[in-house]
Amino acid sequence: MKNDHGFTLVESLVVMAVLGSLFSLAIPSLKAGYDEVGRMKCASNLSQLGKGMLLYATDNGMCLPQTDHQSDSWTNSLKPYVGDSLVTRCPCDEVKTRTRTYVMNDYLSAVPCGAEYLSGLNLSRLVNVERPARTVFFFELSKAYGTKSVPDHLHLAEYNGEEIPPNTFKSLVGVERHAGRANYLFLDGHVEPISWTNAKVLINQTGGRFVDPNK
Repeated sequence: MKNDHGFTLVESLVVMAVLGSLFSLAIPSLKAGYDEVGRMKCASNLSQLGKGMLLYATDNGMCLPQTDHQSDSWTNSLKPYVGDSLVTRCPCDEVKTRTRTYVMNDYLSAVPCGAEYLSGLNLSRLVNVERPARTVFFFELSKAYGTKSVPDHLHLAEYNGEEIPPNTFKSLVGVERHAGRANYLFLDGHVEPISWTNAKVLINQTGGRFVDPNK
């Protein structure tokens, strides 16, 4: 006669050990998948800002949206072009209390669009940027910036052709937010995830124009 019985204690322990091992192996994959979903959502948010920027420029003599230093912040001027798709926070932003993650490259808002620029072309006008596909329009603000009054732009234009210290850049930009990378919105409207290793090279690369369109 067949003798039916349940698992022995040893068998149960073996099964539990195997399941525990499988679960521990699955956790990194699940986290990586979750992080990638967040990065893609962030990229989608930035892509919407890029589309709004291009529409705004088309309607305004190719002038770029400006920061709160010039007149109306881009957070307001882009709303008619983006509507409910205007999202200013990355879903992976570690600082949950602030309302803005995305900040504008202040090299593109050094002077109002209609003003004369004494040291070259006015970079507040899109058509004056020589290689828009290589110049960043929006960055992700770093965790280190914290919850204090969050700007709508970076403060890097003060270097004005001089080398930007990588540590200063890292203190402002969330360069490793997405598995060692950050999303960057470029002036031609495309979004690109770039590792901190590569960004460190691009920041001060001669002819790179990553931050400074004139460099």
